[in-house]
Amino acid sequence: MYLLTFALGVLAAFFGRFFCQRRSCVAIWLGVTFDGSFEFIFSLSAVLADIFYFLNIYSHGKLPSHCEQRFLPCEIGCVKYSLQDGIMNDFHHFIEPGEPQGRETRCSDATHKIPVSGFHLPRTCYAVVLWELLEFVQPARGVWPRFYCRSNDRFRISWCLNRMASIESHLELLDVEDLVIELHQKTYQKKPSKTWVCRELDAFLWDFSSNTRCKWHEENDILCCALASCKKIAYCISKTLASAYGVSLTAAHLPLQDLENGESTNTKMVILDAGRFQVRFFKLIPFFKMLSLLSDNYM
Repeated sequence: MYLLTFALGVLAAFFGRFFCQRRSCVAIWLGVTFDGSFEFIFSLSAVLADIFYFLNIYSHGKLPSHCEQRFLPCEIGCVKYSLQDGIMNDFHHFIEPGEPQGRETRCSDATHKIPVSGFHLPRTCYAVVLWELLEFVQPARGVWPRFYCRSNDRFRISWCLNRMASIESHLELLDVEDLVIELHQKTYQKKPSKTWVCRELDAFLWDFSSNTRCKWHEENDILCCALASCKKIAYCISKTLASAYGVSLTAAHLPLQDLENGESTNTKMVILDAGRFQVRFFKLIPFFKMLSLLSDNYM
């Protein structure tokens, strides 16, 4: 039994580099469960390399359902993110909203505070914003990237995208809460509650972090920023999942001051909800160390 474990470990160490971009991740982790049986735990390389786009669009308030124009888009933010590399790029524009319909100024004063009129920064028209967003994500021919947003914002963002496209948008918009649940389940083999996920995503931890908001919101000390809302989703996923996937956090994963303060930088300790998975995980640690040593000696 142990000889077979060792042999399989050697094979995993030799062939892991062909499936994984980083040595910190063995593409196919092979382990021994607490009852001594063998099983493939999961393949992580694809998850680490997956690229996600987090998107938000702010509006000058919301008009009643009987109105043809429900929203006046005024700001868009988007980030390109992977667990492996953190935030890879970001996209931000103030949008020319068109003619206001009455109550939007009061709504925006309570949130992003972008004025309907008299705004001194340049704004971009719908067509150019949508074109540059597509340039930002660079979709392959026939393959549209998936965008993720908070479930409470999905109707507004979807409406704004369709409005900017003049027709129904081909962009796929998914709930980021479901993404977090899926990523958790792949590592812990147990779904977290949606309440817990929403609480993590709602955290105020990074509201005042530098290089999170756009320049205008930062200079005016305004928390509600479309770009910041996207970056905070990325920070949350990095904070809660990077260690479980064996990723070493960088300034692209979390704001620099959090890294300097040691925020969630321990990539060796993971606390699981179920006791039986705790047993499994900590029994796997020596096995992973063995793979690492073999990799150092033979690669």
